[in-house]
Amino acid sequence: NDLKKEDYLLVRTYIRLKMEVIDSHLHLFKAFSEDHPRPIYPGLAEEDREVLAQELIIEMETAGVDKAIVVPLGPEDHYISELCRDFPGKFATVGIYDENAPDQADNLDQRIEVSNIQGIRVGFVDQQATTDDDPEKYAMFPLFKAMAERGLKVWFYAEPTQVVLFQRVLKLFPELVAVFNHCGFMVSLDNLSIDKHARPHFEVNIPPPTLDLLEEIASNKNTYVHFSGQYAFSHDPYPYADMLSVSERLFNIFGAERMLWASDFPWTMKIPGYAEQLDLVGKLLPVISRQEQELIQGGNAERLFRF
Repeated sequence: NDLKKEDYLLVRTYIRLKMEVIDSHLHLFKAFSEDHPRPIYPGLAEEDREVLAQELIIEMETAGVDKAIVVPLGPEDHYISELCRDFPGKFATVGIYDENAPDQADNLDQRIEVSNIQGIRVGFVDQQATTDDDPEKYAMFPLFKAMAERGLKVWFYAEPTQVVLFQRVLKLFPELVAVFNHCGFMVSLDNLSIDKHARPHFEVNIPPPTLDLLEEIASNKNTYVHFSGQYAFSHDPYPYADMLSVSERLFNIFGAERMLWASDFPWTMKIPGYAEQLDLVGKLLPVISRQEQELIQGGNAERLFRF
């Protein structure tokens, strides 16, 4: 308590010198241009906003984070391909599903070669299908099949109805690694708003009623969850006390071996702060061991990804 913040951060970094800490989900992007096309999101990622690797690396070094998994804002891989070239060994990349690709398998092969993507973020399985339909007829089945064949990870962030369909897909591809984003919350983008700190926010119940469904799909041992995004759901200020029960349930479902800490940078850069986001592992999972904390903060990501 007597340490100044600068000294405290130095001590934190020293303690973690021998510990590989990996941020398993964040966003970097350049300003929109012909050379760097990307989606434009008012309030979050306006046309002229840039969040570059150099800015992130400063935050990582201060907090004692060694590596990161970068997810772009859209299917355009222009900037993440530059990251792999300019910062070898620092970043791994997960792309966004490209709905306009004429052939998903060819699209994946091209992106793997150019951008070295190791996964694809997906938000649905089939908007029209039901559980009575053949999973091989689902709109996204060709993509999941191609991903399974190439060993790519699925970054999944979708509504409960789509999660149920995805569960049927995973039964056909049990080897497919699936990582449920942001504490496994299953939200609709129709419910997305921007809070006073210019961060994504969803009005949801805490704990969410979908935890039972998450536990059911987690019976697939290749299913993981991000320990991230608490700010977007919590009704409380940092350190989000109402998320304690959710965190405990996630730990009971997945164990330390299938949880991955992530910052969701840049949305958390100022509030609560990058280092503070990392500290949530200890604050929301206060009784876990040091070894379990290390798995969540980097060990699992190191095992799943190449850097």
